[in-house]
Amino acid sequence: MSETATDILIVGAGLGGVAGTLAALRLGKRVILTEESDWIGGQITSQAVPPDEHPWIEQHGATATYRAFRQGVRDYYRRNYPMLPEPRGNVTLNPGAGHVSKLCHEPKVAVAVLHEMLAPWEASRQLQLWTRTIPVSAETDGDLVSAVTLRNLDSGIETIVSAPYILDATETGELLELANVEHVIGAESQAETGELHALAEADPMDQQSITWCFAIDHLPGEDHTIERPAQYDFWQSYKADFWPDKMLSWYDVSPITLEKRHRAIFQKPVDNQEPRDFWHYRRILNKAYYPEGTFASDVSLVNWPQHDYWQGP
Repeated sequence: MSETATDILIVGAGLGGVAGTLAALRLGKRVILTEESDWIGGQITSQAVPPDEHPWIEQHGATATYRAFRQGVRDYYRRNYPMLPEPRGNVTLNPGAGHVSKLCHEPKVAVAVLHEMLAPWEASRQLQLWTRTIPVSAETDGDLVSAVTLRNLDSGIETIVSAPYILDATETGELLELANVEHVIGAESQAETGELHALAEADPMDQQSITWCFAIDHLPGEDHTIERPAQYDFWQSYKADFWPDKMLSWYDVSPITLEKRHRAIFQKPVDNQEPRDFWHYRRILNKAYYPEGTFASDVSLVNWPQHDYWQGP
């Protein structure tokens, strides 16, 4: 086991971790940034979620760094993809033309842009980026977390990293438990917080469900039906107690049904003629933006109500 020190250790390289890293680097600090997966970027890369659903994000509500990231995504497509003149010249280009976000795009593009933003500091060694690295223990001095032991998932080698400032930017708050930092999960009670609308009794299991996202395309005439997986019959007929119909009901994925229930997320009037189905909702590649034959299909992300796992957090 080896030991090293840095000015700031940031554990977790999602967007928050990367944003914190960039801020520290601009202040001249040495940073070690770690990430357990192969990709930095968190939810918008390895978790395949568009960056936000803020309908006015192009006008307000973004930091300069976030705007630079968004511009970087658009420029990446303009530099590297054979776009037709009209979409290429669109100042607010939405690469996938999906309507869940103003910037639906492929996760791998976000990875590339984030690496571009970090590249100068990584080249100068002011930044060390350790991917496929997880925290396994933490050292504390009173209420101060002074060091974290990190393990490389490929080599198994462990390194103790000490720093005056250590940021937990993991997706699930791993350092809280490792460092025995006081924390709660789920919903707190009225007695604990004094909040008028809090639950009468605390519910630690009141957490967001897991959503399984994946990318799909459509190739007419091809059949890629698989064998029915385990628990197919259970999920095919499953109905959550808070949902009006079966989770796999065709009725419940109707654009009209969803328009009435989730009007705000579509950000367009009911009589607008743009396709309102789920294929266009999280589409991340729009083949119509390219010369005929460039792509065989659009690419869309499946991240709909039926893909939330309601049985537990």
